[in-house]
Amino acid sequence: MIPRLYSLCGDAQSVATEALDAVLRSNGPDGERVADWAERLRLENIREHLWRLGLDWPGFLGDAQQAGPLRELLGARNRFAADRRAAAEWADTTFQNLFGRKHLAWLDDDPDPESLERWLNDAPTSLAVLLARLQPRLTGLGQSRLPLFRGEDLDPMVEALLPRLRSDPDFHWRPDWDGQVFEMGPLARQATHPLVAAMLKRQPGPDSWLRVLARVLELGLALHSLANRLPATHALVWKSGDGEAVVGLEMVRGVLLHWVRFGPQGIRDYRIVAPTEWNFHPEGPALEGLLQLQADSEESLREAVTLQVMALDPCVDYELEIVHA
Repeated sequence: MIPRLYSLCGDAQSVATEALDAVLRSNGPDGERVADWAERLRLENIREHLWRLGLDWPGFLGDAQQAGPLRELLGARNRFAADRRAAAEWADTTFQNLFGRKHLAWLDDDPDPESLERWLNDAPTSLAVLLARLQPRLTGLGQSRLPLFRGEDLDPMVEALLPRLRSDPDFHWRPDWDGQVFEMGPLARQATHPLVAAMLKRQPGPDSWLRVLARVLELGLALHSLANRLPATHALVWKSGDGEAVVGLEMVRGVLLHWVRFGPQGIRDYRIVAPTEWNFHPEGPALEGLLQLQADSEESLREAVTLQVMALDPCVDYELEIVHA
């Protein structure tokens, strides 16, 4: 039932519930199931990135939407999950259509941002054109000094948050770890990539341009791994206690937590902490960026807010209300 309640990231929600079930029944899933979940999540992450970069961002700019790769993936994702060769062929073709050629220094191993600039200026692909138009609008927008969540901290965080999920009924609305709020998502996962790391050193904090660029990097790397039939890897941890269990995993927008507690009559409590609750926390990166905004008109203010929110990518729709002083 849970995946049907979420129009976005249904596979991630489904994997979390299946993992909880495995933990409660047999103290955890076997390696084959974990590998299968990783493949499903890789395809879902690619789909979500294609959606944002092929539909949402071009739509915002008034450009023609690039729905072809996404439509192909949606039509064949079940087949791709079972047929690795077909998935690899589609990924290879899609990569070359989006990025222009198989090897890109800035995507693979070159920390020099100038290689990225050359690609933005010279590549004839729709993705390069889109990013070249977005770069001046997003650079410097929505900067935050909050720490980026590190993948190696997933296991200790999940263990530490188990009692909070049990005792604090409002935790899933305003999560923190030892009083600290983190930024989640593609930028946090790609923070150690040579290009992103080099760019982070040049500015006081990550901005909306880096967040979108990290999404592009993640899409390119995922397509490359799928095209070369490399096994999918995905962060997934679980903890269990007396009548309760929690699962934490990385989904496209960041860390997803599912917690369940059982009583004599069945499920007693169930809580989900979505990445949006971290990124749009009252003390999170969205607020930090919004407080820096300055605009000379309501129209330009609305555009700046929209750009920043789209770069952070919430799991839900939002409403913007501007109150004149």
